This record gives sequence, structure tokens and C-alpha cells, in this order.
Amino acid sequence: MKKINKSSDWLGIISASLCVVHCLFTPFLLIIASNFNWWHELSYVFLIISLFAAFEASMHAINSKVLSIIWISFTLLSICVLFEEAYPLLHYVSYLASLGIIAGHVYNLTYCKKCKNE
Repeated sequence: MKKINKSSDWLGIISASLCVVHCLFTPFLLIIASNFNWWHELSYVFLIISLFAAFEASMHAINSKVLSIIWISFTLLSICVLFEEAYPLLHYVSYLASLGIIAGHVYNLTYCKKCKNE
């Protein structure tokens, strides 16, 4: 497994994990102060990082399940972030999408350790 593939998986795991933390803190920050306008824009930063990590991981992934998990989760997360203000329920769905991205990258790391093409 190439170093960039491992790096992209770790980048995806870290980015999606930070996204979950970001989503968990959103309600608290809204209660404390309403002048955190930049907080929602941070979601777009996570999307860009996740897109890069998903793209890099898919360039080197052998297992189609990994690709499906990562890209379906990324697509769902993108929809959630884009339409979260109009549909507040999507905020909670974004947790599942982020966890799906994490699971896909962890699965890719685990699967690649087992594959014979290292």
C-alpha cells in the first residue's frame, strides 16, 4: 500500500472525526453566543478535505465495498451540509454520514493490510 493511500485514509478519518465533534458542539455554541458565523462555514472546509481524502483513497482502493461506503457517505454528508439550514433534521443525519466516512476509511486501511498487493 502506498504512503499516499494510507495518508488519505487517515486524513479522511481525522476530517470526519473533527466533523462529528464540530456537529456536536454546534448546539452549545448557538446557546452560548450567536456571533460564531464562521462555525457553519467550517463544515465546507471538512467537505473539501473529505473530498480530497475520498478521491485519493478511491484511486488506490481495490475493494468496491470501500468505495461504495466512502462515496455514499460523502455524498450524504454533502447533501446534509448544503441543506442543513433548510432541513434541521439533516444535522443529525450528518453524524451518520461522517461515521460512514470514518468506517469506510478504517475498512480501507484494514483491508489493504490484508491484501497481497502491499
